[in-house]
Amino acid sequence: MLGFGGGASSAEAARVAEQQRMQQASSLRDKEMRDMYHRITRVCFEECVHTFAFTKHFLPGEAKCIETCALKYYQLSMSMGASFAEMYMESARR
Repeated sequence: MLGFGGGASSAEAARVAEQQRMQQASSLRDKEMRDMYHRITRVCFEECVHTFAFTKHFLPGEAKCIETCALKYYQLSMSMGASFAEMYMESARR
């Protein structure tokens, strides 16, 4: 039976499994980015927007507050992600 491509099918199965893992990882990253975007939007809006005036633009100070809030939140998230990745790599080496 090995002469009929048994090795090729296991290589194909490994390739398909790797593609599935990559797609799952990509989907997880996409979900994490969407979740982070929603958290930043919610937290910074709640922190910076206090008056619900019917205008097309933010009131003075709101835009700067939102920009600063979003930047800090993003930097914190990236720093924490890097720390977790480093801890994971360290534990994987043991």
